[in-house]
Amino acid sequence: MTPRPSLLLRLAGGLETRPVKLALSLLILVSVLPIQGLEDELRPYFLAIFGVELVLRASLLRERERDRSRLDVLLFAFDVIAWLSFLPLERILDAHAAHALPLLRLSRLFLLLRFTREIAIDLYAILTRRELLEQFGLVTLAVWGLAFGASVLLSHLAIPHDYDGRGPVPDTGFLDRIWWSFRQLESADNLVANLHVHPIVAVISLGLTMVGVFVTSFIIGIGANVVDQVVRAARRRPVGYAGHALVIGPVHEAEMLVQEFVRLYERHRSLRSIRLSELWLWLLRRGPAPTRHALPRMALLGAEDDPPAYLYAPGMRWVVYRKGDIAQPEALELVGAAGAKRALILARHDAGPDADALTAMALSSFRTQNRRGHVFVEVQETRNRDLIQAVGGPGTYPLDMQRFLGLFLCQHLITPGVEALYTDLMTTDGSEFYTHVFLGADEARAVAALGEGPGGEISFSRMARAAHEKSVILAGVLLGDEAPERREGELVPVEGLVQWLNPLLDPPEGSPAWALGARAGRVPARRLRGLIGVSATYAPLRRYGRELLMGRGVAAVVDARARAHGAEAARAWTEAWAATLSRRRSHLDRVLIVGYSPALPSLLHALARFVPGVDVTLVLGERGDERMPLADRLASLGMTLAPDGPPPGTDGAPLSLPRGGRATVYTQRGHDLAALAVRCVARGAPPSAAVFLSEPEGLDRDARTAMRLIRFARALESRELAHGGRLHVLAEFSSVTKGEHVRSLLDAGRCGFAGPDRLRLSLVSTERIKNYFMVHSAFVPGVTTLYEELLGEGGQDLVRIEARPSGAAERARDAVGFDDLRAALEPRGAVPVALERDDGTVLLNPEPGSTLEAARIRAVYALARSQDLEVERDRPARESDGGDAARAERAPPISA
Repeated sequence: MTPRPSLLLRLAGGLETRPVKLALSLLILVSVLPIQGLEDELRPYFLAIFGVELVLRASLLRERERDRSRLDVLLFAFDVIAWLSFLPLERILDAHAAHALPLLRLSRLFLLLRFTREIAIDLYAILTRRELLEQFGLVTLAVWGLAFGASVLLSHLAIPHDYDGRGPVPDTGFLDRIWWSFRQLESADNLVANLHVHPIVAVISLGLTMVGVFVTSFIIGIGANVVDQVVRAARRRPVGYAGHALVIGPVHEAEMLVQEFVRLYERHRSLRSIRLSELWLWLLRRGPAPTRHALPRMALLGAEDDPPAYLYAPGMRWVVYRKGDIAQPEALELVGAAGAKRALILARHDAGPDADALTAMALSSFRTQNRRGHVFVEVQETRNRDLIQAVGGPGTYPLDMQRFLGLFLCQHLITPGVEALYTDLMTTDGSEFYTHVFLGADEARAVAALGEGPGGEISFSRMARAAHEKSVILAGVLLGDEAPERREGELVPVEGLVQWLNPLLDPPEGSPAWALGARAGRVPARRLRGLIGVSATYAPLRRYGRELLMGRGVAAVVDARARAHGAEAARAWTEAWAATLSRRRSHLDRVLIVGYSPALPSLLHALARFVPGVDVTLVLGERGDERMPLADRLASLGMTLAPDGPPPGTDGAPLSLPRGGRATVYTQRGHDLAALAVRCVARGAPPSAAVFLSEPEGLDRDARTAMRLIRFARALESRELAHGGRLHVLAEFSSVTKGEHVRSLLDAGRCGFAGPDRLRLSLVSTERIKNYFMVHSAFVPGVTTLYEELLGEGGQDLVRIEARPSGAAERARDAVGFDDLRAALEPRGAVPVALERDDGTVLLNPEPGSTLEAARIRAVYALARSQDLEVERDRPARESDGGDAARAERAPPISA
């Protein structure tokens, strides 16, 4: 490990920070102000401040003895001279020598060169280049040559004129004529005011002025070129960031990702400052030490010369760009890779099968300079995840985005209506999942002290009730044997921590959480290492975490006899209403999928696992071979063509899927893929769902998807394609707003459906979801594993349980309180997170104490295990301590 520099050197390094440079520059400017008595009054302060600076500069110069330059020595000499100028030398020197003191004081202005050192060096290097010197020399020679020639002509002709502004006096000399000629060239304002002068003088003045206009334009062009080179040279200097975020790869195409990063930082700007109340509690030893988060500084490393155009948008002032080869150490030094806290390495989608190889090379180069930062790597092929993990080592998180997007699309098929929830969960406009980790032995002891009973356990129900009062839906906890420690300049570590989502239920027997003592409703306090919650920002969850450390984060046991009669009646009515909630399973038996995207293999296999025996009709185009040949696309699905064999064509080829599922693959070389899809799917039973994927190739992928949707809608309207009474159409777009116009063209009545609820159209922007997921993974520790469980198989799910249509009597009843609903769903092992209203909008993480009329609630989204809900009647009742409710006896189950 590199030894930590001494305190003196660390203070000396602070001289190069922008606030210190600004403060010293202001002091220098104040010291040369011509105000009587100002310097005498401030002299002691100037001597002390600049004396400390001189000592720090000397120590830094001594440390850099081997690589210091002559410029460093020269600037230090100016530091010494400037400090001597603050001494009261006028009291020591005689009157004759004191005349030189003003020049000595003005030498302080040379210190300003130190603070613009990089720009001055770049400007000197640019101006002293041979081609630029030749241009300046040519202009100078032309200007003074013309001025000299004109003055010679005027002298020999002895033409009288007011050359020096004193009138046509006879003693005008040759130098006066040269200066007059130069002024005609220098500015058009110096043209003779009228024609009442000698004709030759008028002609020479006009000619010199016209030539001067061209000379000035030439000089302006040279100046613009110099400024452009200075700007480009500034982009070749290393950024002065430390503890920043770094994005590597095709950043010019990552506008959405960078904007999401900036918006996420902007939402958490309150965390940049320390709250006085937290500081006061810490000083009184009643709370943990206050913390603050850094400014949203980002560096981008790309391959193009010019920075991305989106960097000129408002809010991007802390984002800088550098050009370079992402695998070269020199390029990584430009973006401060050694001091970065987190890095995102993006895959090159135009690299084909070599994308992951290029990403691994960039990761390897980054790790040679930074072993501590967290790196989030976009992986194109699932099989390369372990290889990327091995290359990056600890702190490396491969993000298998295509697998994630496939699971995400599958979730929309098996849970109709969930798109509104994910739109809120996966954008910075609503609430999101956040984690809070307890760091260090002191915080671990404070949390362990909350345990009750011989096992030292905390009631999760009471934790969730207290968290909701802080505007947090507590969704889970993090467990571990060892208390994580965060070193200076690093992110919160999550290695070694075990995620336990929905602690209302037992974790699987034999799982890491089970081995750590996790049991339904009871959290082992000695192993509690963090929290998982849904909140508008990280601040509420952080605030609740501090409440736990201060012993106030567990709600008291509420005695039903002590509760007010009205509150008890409302709670009882809410329990009765919640008992009518039912989970409607999506009846997916036959699915049509049109088009190919990299997420298709994951979607296909996830669909087969979640829906046993599913029948899929898959229609692919033979175009796009220049990006990914058809044989490779079919191989990614598990279908191998014979070496000289034809593609499946319109006859189709079978493909076996897991759990009894099957797929029939059709291909076509033509353009109208929707027409082939209609003909192919019409050969069997009507489809229950149709998926239109956004194919990467094409001039406008969204326009192609929209056209296929329109043709599909026309086939439904003309009855060319029969339907089975219900149909769910899922369309993947890069931009959902570009596809919204299709919604009006897919009319349930014209397509022959009994009602508008029988034809559902879901528009999903996987591009936006992908960028948000990558940013959120880098911002929130452990969120990658969280979504792996939510979208995968065998863990917790985000289920949609629907409310029974309300009758006239029920519409007059009291509103449903979210806290009462949370308590009512606890016996079924479900944690509610959102309410779907009758207008289709989703209310995620309602405010504490908020209520909503039962008639307006269409569905409830909850964290639960789908298989547990389906077999709820067969599970025995179980009481948990700490006020948790019995599981299956006191309330009817949620029916599947």
